[in-house]
Amino acid sequence: MHGDDTLSRFERAERGSHGIEPLDSFVLLEPVDDETETTAGLIIPASAESSCQSGVVVAVGDDVLGVGPGDKVLYPRGAGFELSPSGEPKRLIDRGELIARITD
Repeated sequence: MHGDDTLSRFERAERGSHGIEPLDSFVLLEPVDDETETTAGLIIPASAESSCQSGVVVAVGDDVLGVGPGDKVLYPRGAGFELSPSGEPKRLIDRGELIARITD
């Protein structure tokens, strides 16, 4: 596990700026409900029947590899825990539940 002294000021600001600092292998996401199409042509449906949901990574725990703040990801609908630390809906999900990173 990394101590705060090994993190840049930017990483510490990103992790703590939402009132929630994920621990270990957890990722804090901001869900995206709108149907979107990436520049690569991948369509992410907003339909309730869809088994996946997309979100933007807001903060990550110390043990998270492969994704970071600002990355757009896919995860199973209903995965993790729903939170609203500042009135904005967020999801706290274990890194192992993430399905894919969306790249444009």
